[in-house]
Amino acid sequence: MTFNNINGTFVSIEWNRTPLNKYLNIAKLIKGDLNIMKQEWDISAIKEPKYLSKRKLWEVYGILPKRDTNGKRKRLRKVFETKEKAVAFRKDQQDEWNTYYQNTNIRRTRLSEREESDALNAIALMKQKFPEDYLKKSLYDAVRFYCDKFDPLHKDMMLDEAIAKYLKNPKLVRATKDHMNQSKWKLDNFYETFGNRLIGDFTAEEIEDYIYDENKEWVDKTRANHYSILHTFFNFCLKKDWTIKNVVSKVDKPTQSNEEPIALSIPEVKKLMKVAEEVDAGSMLPYFALAIFCAVRPSEILRLDWKKFVWDDKKPCFVIEGKGQRRRSVEMPETCIKWLKPLSAEEGSVAPANAKKLFNLIRAIAGYRVSRKSIEISEAEEWEKKLKKCEVESRPTWVRDVMRHTGITYYLKQNDDQNKTAMWAGNSPQVINSNYRAVTGVTAGTCKQFWDILPNY
Repeated sequence: MTFNNINGTFVSIEWNRTPLNKYLNIAKLIKGDLNIMKQEWDISAIKEPKYLSKRKLWEVYGILPKRDTNGKRKRLRKVFETKEKAVAFRKDQQDEWNTYYQNTNIRRTRLSEREESDALNAIALMKQKFPEDYLKKSLYDAVRFYCDKFDPLHKDMMLDEAIAKYLKNPKLVRATKDHMNQSKWKLDNFYETFGNRLIGDFTAEEIEDYIYDENKEWVDKTRANHYSILHTFFNFCLKKDWTIKNVVSKVDKPTQSNEEPIALSIPEVKKLMKVAEEVDAGSMLPYFALAIFCAVRPSEILRLDWKKFVWDDKKPCFVIEGKGQRRRSVEMPETCIKWLKPLSAEEGSVAPANAKKLFNLIRAIAGYRVSRKSIEISEAEEWEKKLKKCEVESRPTWVRDVMRHTGITYYLKQNDDQNKTAMWAGNSPQVINSNYRAVTGVTAGTCKQFWDILPNY
């Protein structure tokens, strides 16, 4: 038998010898170049509940057939107090996504799988860039704009190669040895943070998060130096046509802050602790308790291990390993003990592995302005409603080191001893006396309220 398909080619079929699957392939040709697209699916991708011994919880983890704004498969992760609840949740999820698979996951398209993925990622990028009116913009117009503006001299350049070429450029070679060493050290640090990727792929939001990251022990001058070197480096890349813009120029340059320390209000502290208790089964509670009630720096918390805590002392304390040989013992106020002790473990990191993103997520849920891209984690999915407007300018801006400033201010207010406070916080008495004696909103009345903020467990 001979058929003529829509492309004008002939297909001959010998019915008695051709297996059934060949008939199906021929049928596709007769119908045209339509591919039956189906996402990969495996019901076992939602794994059996796993017991987390350190946290005494049951976890259900899985990979879902949905994709996020970056085109990556979404992940599911939830924790439960009992195995029974975890098993029931897993079954519900399997039933839900199996129904999704049966009803909506097969469709016809002329796009190949690669083309479809590319188009979906492009549309997701438009949604992210123009959340209010992306429906008014077409993918065709975006591609046409790119074609009109495309520079044929543009060359894709990876970060490692760009840094190597920059460090050998004649202008930098003529600079002082100290400037060259500083440039190399700061660019190497940048590379270690982001890994090797295309120069043109960096965004202003990423640069801003990198420069202003609270978990770095950088003073304002250090941040400004990193900013300047990155700005010069990306300008070099722009002139070489390795990128179409200098993303660093879209970030505000850090300046030396002369402002007085600001303390969180009592309602703000309560809100942060409440949200931290609700997000990811409270994995970030120790982080916030230490930052607010013990004034520990974020970078110090990330390095802190539970084995550094001493609970059977007359005054429970923990040891912080600072840079170099610096160490200090921090005595815990009663409030902090009540938050921490029920959550403590024999050993292991105090902060979870994804603490930075969870920190951003908790701040966003609590009402602060946070970049949506900085909280692209599975734990954010159940909070989508509260994250829709997390980038609007009407939200309050988070003040760097505000939790530490809050802890120091109230500790000084309670003890009225600048030397004791300085030793406790790892500062000098002069800094304590000049910066924390009078902070707006901190009074004898709010001091009592602050130290009375206690957990419900």
